[in-house]
Amino acid sequence: MRAAIYARMSTDKQSADSPADQVARCREFAAAKGWEVVDVVEDEGISGASRHERIQFLELMARKASFDVLLCWDFSRLARNEEDLAWVRNQLEGVKKTAIAVSTGRTISDLGSRVEGIFAAEYLTKLRADTHRGLKGRAERELATGGTAFGYRTEKIPSGRLDAQGVEIAAGFRLVKDEAKAAIVLRIFESAASGSSLREIAHALNREGITAPTPRSLKGKATPSWAPTALRVMLHNPIYRGELTWNRTEWVKDHATGKRRRFKRPESEWIKQSRPDLAIISSELWEAAHAALRRRAVAFTRTDDGRQLAKGSGNARATRTKTILAGFLQCEVCGGFFHALSGAAGCFGCYTRKSRGPTVCASTLRVRRALLEETVVGAIRDRILAPENVGYLVARTLAEIAKVQGERDPQADRARVREIDAKLVNLARLAAETAEVAEVAKLISILNAERAQLRARIETAPQLPDADRLRRKVLEHALRLREAFDGDPESGKATLRALLGDRRMTVAADPEHGFRVEGLFGVHSWPSGPQGYRGGATARAERRESLPGACVDG
Repeated sequence: MRAAIYARMSTDKQSADSPADQVARCREFAAAKGWEVVDVVEDEGISGASRHERIQFLELMARKASFDVLLCWDFSRLARNEEDLAWVRNQLEGVKKTAIAVSTGRTISDLGSRVEGIFAAEYLTKLRADTHRGLKGRAERELATGGTAFGYRTEKIPSGRLDAQGVEIAAGFRLVKDEAKAAIVLRIFESAASGSSLREIAHALNREGITAPTPRSLKGKATPSWAPTALRVMLHNPIYRGELTWNRTEWVKDHATGKRRRFKRPESEWIKQSRPDLAIISSELWEAAHAALRRRAVAFTRTDDGRQLAKGSGNARATRTKTILAGFLQCEVCGGFFHALSGAAGCFGCYTRKSRGPTVCASTLRVRRALLEETVVGAIRDRILAPENVGYLVARTLAEIAKVQGERDPQADRARVREIDAKLVNLARLAAETAEVAEVAKLISILNAERAQLRARIETAPQLPDADRLRRKVLEHALRLREAFDGDPESGKATLRALLGDRRMTVAADPEHGFRVEGLFGVHSWPSGPQGYRGGATARAERRESLPGACVDG
């Protein structure tokens, strides 16, 4: 029997070598059974709340044909979500395999294991409730609850007690002003009150190299910079005038995508406190800044695509059709969105440079929207979704399937099954003639196990589809994608999402053509699901394309 091992350490307080301990116990279990360990996967610091965020685990499940049993310390390591645990069970049962929790010896299909799965899911619910209750208690005692706003820091409250290592145990943490950052907050409010736009304030702060707050998504990844959106949030945060509100919103994670969304709680659940000791600005400055923001809001209007236009200008009388390229382009220099720019006569450019200033992104490239759309859409139609590329896609897919077939050789497996069947008949005859039942039974058991393993391999072996039929099917799919660009913008955007996935195309300056667009595009081999094909080879081919354009001044 071939065994795979999966170990996971979540973000709660476990020993640093917990995955290693889990693997060691699983290896001991496999050795006692006489099983061969062929695969080991360890996930450290990853929650079991959703399988979609555990790439290594998903890759292990995709390799399920390479092992016969999946071992883990307990099933909460595989998943703390009932749907995910059922998914694992169905994936394994679909190929006549199973998983075993070595702490109990139960299989994943066992009734006791299913009950444990419910308790694992309830553990997360209880943990969230306990955490929220603890934070509420801190808020009621005017202690820090996390998520410190820019301009503040936390300060330890001594308790006079020491732990076993002689380190003082904190009685909690209080929120206090960070004088250096508080001065920046004061400057932002004063600039807004004097009539400066959020973009002008962001440009000035970035130009002077003043450190910006780091968003959660950028921690440890990039140097943060000031953005108008962040400034708008700051200018509406009442903590800066000494009013603290806790429990106003909650974050809920989407199980399928792993993305967190913020939801507003009922105002009856809010905890409001007057904290004049935390005030950085006066009430008069708050009102002056917000009066200036209101004046700017009255002076400008926004189009359907989000552009801000001065009221009364010729551009404000009509809104512009949304472009299908919005959200699919990035700047080569800084990696920020290459977006439609308001006030740029229908041009695309780096939105990071526009909103945060030239010190954050040095790109001055501007491309007319019509030319950019014509270049990108035309090239995708003619070069990505072209019939010759369909031939390339089909040939690559068939080659991948043939490669897997060559590695497994189902014909050899079938021949070995027939050989085992013949041996089993002879062994049964031998047992009847010699009465050596015990020895013969042991040989029969070994051969039965090998036959079951071979049959499972045969069932999961890829079947080579008909090349002409596959080529016609993919060509029809490519034609549908090409036609989608002639429809409404949403159809075009859906086509781009299908070709790009989570990637974006990069727009860069080009000395010969003025600009170029590069992207990695993929077309699925079986858009509606393969007929007669069973896993084992790629169903998606990708190709990088560079699309030259023309120079646009400005």
